[in-house]
Amino acid sequence: MFKIGDVVVYPGCGIGRILSIEEKVIEGKTFKTYIFKLLDSETEFFIPLDSIHRVGLRPIISREEVERVYQILAQDEVHLPNGNWNKRYKEYTEKLKSGDIFVLATLLRELSEIAKTKPLSFGEKKIFERAKELLVKELSFCEDCTSEEIEIKVKELLNL
Repeated sequence: MFKIGDVVVYPGCGIGRILSIEEKVIEGKTFKTYIFKLLDSETEFFIPLDSIHRVGLRPIISREEVERVYQILAQDEVHLPNGNWNKRYKEYTEKLKSGDIFVLATLLRELSEIAKTKPLSFGEKKIFERAKELLVKELSFCEDCTSEEIEIKVKELLNL
């Protein structure tokens, strides 16, 4: 359970702060909800407390976990997915929606390796950019530096 003021990650959306815990009536039922605001916009969500695990709401990663992300990005050996483009795209989309930063790092590593042998498709490029954006935002928050600085580091680790 999170507290008011906690900074958390809402998978697929980004980093935000728990502003309050309120009761909301939805379809005649009363739910306790988090009121969540993205840090980089005015967008607010309400998230029923009983669905935080389903939506994947999670705390920001620790310093030790930041290092693990960098290790994943720097790996030499990468498992590249098999199958046709549709199957890979579905797999990539699921990874993107997972909200797991280690899965996002692995996804970036995989797509960057594919890009070294052939151009990424339009869909793959969009997934790559979104995964990079989410990862960079969280790392820059954790390391208290700019997104630009983290993006440079990520590109270096991916050998781009």
